[in-house]
Amino acid sequence: MSKAKEELRKLIEEQSEDSSREEIMREMAFHVIVERGLADSDAGRVISNDEMARRIPKSG
Repeated sequence: MSKAKEELRKLIEEQSEDSSREEIMREMAFHVIVERGLADSDAGRVISNDEMARRIPKSG
């Protein structure tokens, strides 16, 4: 079994028995987003908090 399948199988098995499909899908999506973020961080694809503050439009 591929690593990706194994990770997702484990993630699904860790969910409570009464979890809905939507809750499981949310957990899977969150897992993928976190993994991507960690990979970006490891590769140095990051910006400072100050830069992020400049990029976020101010409302008002």
